[in-house]
Amino acid sequence: MNEGYTGIARPDICLFRFTRPQDFTKAAAFGVTLGVVLQGEKLIKLADQDLTVDPEQLIVITREVAYESRATRATKDRPFLGLSLLFRPEQVAKALVALAEAGGTSSDEQTSAFQLPLDGDIVDALDRLLRTLDDPLDRTLIAPLINEEILFRLLRSDAAAAVRAGVGPAQDATRILEAMQFIRANPAKKLSVESIAKTVAMSPSHFAHRFTAVARTSPMRYVREVRLERAKALLGEHGARPGDVATRVGFETAAHFTREFKRRYGVPPSQFLPR
Repeated sequence: MNEGYTGIARPDICLFRFTRPQDFTKAAAFGVTLGVVLQGEKLIKLADQDLTVDPEQLIVITREVAYESRATRATKDRPFLGLSLLFRPEQVAKALVALAEAGGTSSDEQTSAFQLPLDGDIVDALDRLLRTLDDPLDRTLIAPLINEEILFRLLRSDAAAAVRAGVGPAQDATRILEAMQFIRANPAKKLSVESIAKTVAMSPSHFAHRFTAVARTSPMRYVREVRLERAKALLGEHGARPGDVATRVGFETAAHFTREFKRRYGVPPSQFLPR
């Protein structure tokens, strides 16, 4: 593994290796993110809590939130090794609906992150997931199934009761899933809370409230992230230029697109190198 981080798309995995302690770096979670430290130690600072993560525990960030992190224990002989696994909002919403229909319990507590003791079933699933990455067929067909298994195991934990509470009435949750699918199918359209709510026959205010509860992010932030994901895919295509990509994914100006892309991925679109 190279020094620094390596991003892998579908499944959304980021691998980390540092041979010395790092300064704090800023990041933004989207959806639900699982963090695993394989060797070393990491400190994560969120608005409402500071969490130290080591190989004895897992960390789960439950919603869209800005945070800072740094590897605090790393040497050349024993480098920091870790990974993060992102579960997209629509994937989380589907899992929450399935758990609610199966009778899963919830609570009224709100939390942006929680920690779990190292779980053998999740570790086994992560090991199987990583072993699929070298085989294109396994990565296409098997990795998504293991990814779903990991998410279900996380959401079934007692610590995730607050996340399960967001699903609410099944009919509402199903409409929110339909809205997500509509956004993904139409990222270049001029979208608003009102126009999206209309497609699923909900009032704008009720739709915005329920969308945020189920998706763990607001409707328009979800639109922005979908556009950025699509832009990243287009930039990986031969000959795709940032200015053209901005228009194709629904940004009104190239400057706004460049600013948001750099905020999300750390580099401007002109310097993005797909992996």
